[in-house]
Amino acid sequence: MKFQLDTLLEALGKPGKYQVAIFFLLACNYFPIVFNIVIMAFFGYSPQHVCVSDTYSRSGTNTSLIQSANATLKSSMGACSSTYYLADGINRTVICSDDSNSHWEFQTAGMEATIVSEWSLVCDSKYLSKLATTIYFCGVMVGGLLFGYLADKYGRKPVMLGTLYAPILIGLGTAFSNNYCLFVVLRFFMGMFLQGLQTSSYVLCMEMFLPAYRGVAGAMLEVFWGIAVMLVAPIAYLLQNWRYIQLAISLPSVLAIAYIWLAPESVRWLVLQSKMEAVKEQVQRMTKFNGLPYPTEPMEAVIAKDKSNTETARQFSFFDLLQTKEMRKRSLILFYLWFAVAVAYYALLLNMTSLDGNRYLNFFISAVVDMVAFIAVVFIVRWCPRRIPLLVFFVIGGVACITAGIIPFVWSTTNKSDMVTRQKIITGCAIVGKFGASGVFSLTFLYTSELYPTIIRNIGMGSCAFWARLGGVVAPQILALGDLSHKSISVILIGVISLVASILLLLLPETMATKLPDTIEEVEDNNRADDSDISLRREGELGDLMTEREAQL
Repeated sequence: MKFQLDTLLEALGKPGKYQVAIFFLLACNYFPIVFNIVIMAFFGYSPQHVCVSDTYSRSGTNTSLIQSANATLKSSMGACSSTYYLADGINRTVICSDDSNSHWEFQTAGMEATIVSEWSLVCDSKYLSKLATTIYFCGVMVGGLLFGYLADKYGRKPVMLGTLYAPILIGLGTAFSNNYCLFVVLRFFMGMFLQGLQTSSYVLCMEMFLPAYRGVAGAMLEVFWGIAVMLVAPIAYLLQNWRYIQLAISLPSVLAIAYIWLAPESVRWLVLQSKMEAVKEQVQRMTKFNGLPYPTEPMEAVIAKDKSNTETARQFSFFDLLQTKEMRKRSLILFYLWFAVAVAYYALLLNMTSLDGNRYLNFFISAVVDMVAFIAVVFIVRWCPRRIPLLVFFVIGGVACITAGIIPFVWSTTNKSDMVTRQKIITGCAIVGKFGASGVFSLTFLYTSELYPTIIRNIGMGSCAFWARLGGVVAPQILALGDLSHKSISVILIGVISLVASILLLLLPETMATKLPDTIEEVEDNNRADDSDISLRREGELGDLMTEREAQL
């Protein structure tokens, strides 16, 4: 079914008003996805805190408290402590633990509250805040595999609707969680469902457009990602309390109830599943909305081809990504590319929030950097091949990170002015590296969707998303490696990972303005055709060389 399907889609609008309207509806799905991915930057924020002794606070004048070592923690027998300087001249060391007469006091303004301040996730429990993020990404990994398979088997639309509405209930449960364990369990399922929403929404968009418009459509989706990231900082600033924030990012999805009637099923998927009656209904709906005549001839051609098509009767799985030579090469390289971009993007995002200054402003600046890259990609994909800008973004990110990591080793100074200048240069390199990672992040979704055939596209996207979320899990650990050794080590490692990805990228084919493959056979046939063209060119070049050599003799 090589060209009949694209001919049919072309007759439905290039693109029409219907496709544009559905695109914006699906793009809005990115808001709950992004909100829940990045919100832990605020949920897990640790305010200034001090260990307060209930005994000393009730004591008389001889042991009245003069001052405390605010937010200064000392390790003592596996617990944490603060030293109090008392009026009698004797220092007291107070250990904060569940079985002592002491408690943590957090310096929060107004109604500000985080999971750290509410459940005292400090000292020996400090790791639990980062663990919550890790558990969320574990859910995302599971969701990428599970819902990718379900979307290819049962359709894009039912999976999209289910993964859009389930997080509303999960978000409500999360907002009213009364303990940490319930919170992280619900966050796991939140990540699982929202990854299914992201994959199904993206694939629905890509399968709706012709090759000439897929690039812009894919890049515009990432612009919505950038808008959502930018909104997180003001939402967190205005609401302050993590429970209110969770409600604010969960409840608006109720407004999408109309998607049950408005959102269409993928025509490509319906055709490949031989659901021709549903295809006719969908085609009629689209042409009527776009004011176009019913495409009788293209429709008849698709139906005729479907009668001789037997491949769609098969049920596909993850193993089909690795069974044939070309699919195996594409899949293994794409797995690493997604892992690399996730490591770079999330590690640099987390690192940007550690800058001195207002955390809300720092986060917003980081989001603006994302937006600049995403908008640039909208124009880049219109005129450039896919691999070239991907290669450039990978190299920019990799070189910038390695440069930022090397500077402290090659520029050692004790002069305060030079140290300030050096830190500004390092910060500038980190921002440039974030720009490169964001550009790759935007293009990778599009490029991957064009490399996989329709019959296993959701499985492929879901599998790649698994490796991306593994990168999300690894990213904080890479930053922790820098804390244990030298902060530059983690940044250099991120840069090396990105440069390796840029080299592997050269082994993949270009997809700009090419037909979106529908079957595995098409991918293999196109690869053999490319190999034949290369062989013919080499034979021609060899023949020209021999002719020139004979003329010289």
